[in-house]
Amino acid sequence: MIRTCSLAAFALALLSTAASAQGVPNPFSGMGRDSDKPISIAADTTTADLRSETATYAGNVRVAQGDLKLRSDTLSIRAAKGTISRIEAKGNVVLASPQGHATGSTAVYDISQRQVTMGGKVVLAQGQNILRGTSLVINLATGRAALTGAGGASGRVEGVFVPSKNPKMPTIGPAPSGEKPAESKPSP
Repeated sequence: MIRTCSLAAFALALLSTAASAQGVPNPFSGMGRDSDKPISIAADTTTADLRSETATYAGNVRVAQGDLKLRSDTLSIRAAKGTISRIEAKGNVVLASPQGHATGSTAVYDISQRQVTMGGKVVLAQGQNILRGTSLVINLATGRAALTGAGGASGRVEGVFVPSKNPKMPTIGPAPSGEKPAESKPSP
């Protein structure tokens, strides 16, 4: 059975509800704002095919675009006329932003669609808050993401949210100046 949760509905609802009470920011907020910035790539080795306009990077691969960082074992890019259109990362993939990070075994960044798709045992983390699934699709243009648990051991998306140690209690309203709050007594 395929269970899909939209992070916009799940994380934003669940994280926002939990976040409101616990001060937990959305781990994907702000991820898309750097998608028009330059992309830098570093690796131990690279092989380019000028005819097919592709390049493959291997060993300690690091990609940066603004605050969005990606690292992996290998990376392939397509660069039509010198402009990167697609990045495919494999092996120990980590996608990180200042708000949180996601790990998996693969990631594809479709630059023209401004979409990142991760696969494998996907783990999303923001502090101690964790979401697990098998496939993650993040639309950097809209900030929406979907995490799927299909194909995993349980076939479900799983999450753990840790409350903050000092939750803020809601205030009912200030007591009038100079008066002590009235004590409530049980009625007879």
